[in-house]
Amino acid sequence: MTIVTRRTILVPYTDYLESDFLMLNVCAKNRKHMNGPHTLATARRLFQTILSDSKFYAMAALDLRTRDYMGHIFIERGAESEGEIGYIFDKQYWNKGIATEVLRAFIPDAVHTLGIKRLEANVDTDHASSIRLLSKLGFEQYGQAKDEHGPYYQFQSTFGVPENENSAHGSLSSPAYLDNSRHQALKTQTHK
Repeated sequence: MTIVTRRTILVPYTDYLESDFLMLNVCAKNRKHMNGPHTLATARRLFQTILSDSKFYAMAALDLRTRDYMGHIFIERGAESEGEIGYIFDKQYWNKGIATEVLRAFIPDAVHTLGIKRLEANVDTDHASSIRLLSKLGFEQYGQAKDEHGPYYQFQSTFGVPENENSAHGSLSSPAYLDNSRHQALKTQTHK
């Protein structure tokens, strides 16, 4: 299945995309807020895991026009109907709205496909653009933690659950996000 947005096409991973995935994940700048760069060996193992482990629902984000590799998005399924979302885009696509466009298309599809009711995300406390992105997508911060890589915020969003009336943000499960006709610039097509 593929998902098409105004500027991108999201495709399932194949062996053909391995070198692009490796280059993205060994770059120190791309992974600055993701616990540092992978080595070539660890990036290769991660790619093989994404291809073979059914708990990962991952797609490559490609430029719709040129088919250049732009980034990686995934959900790692957890217990029952929960998952953790992650994303990384090449530095040349930062601050252009690409991540917003891609995640607005990917999340509803993945939530529906996987039956996700609760999605979590962890973000370095100093990664302001990712914090803004998650807030824009309806995620709410519920905690803060620290590990060997430093402090991070914990975010969550729920789907198919009545929204908290006190919430300051709309959720991607709310009609405003599921009705793509209200977001002409971000209208998506899903192809199976």
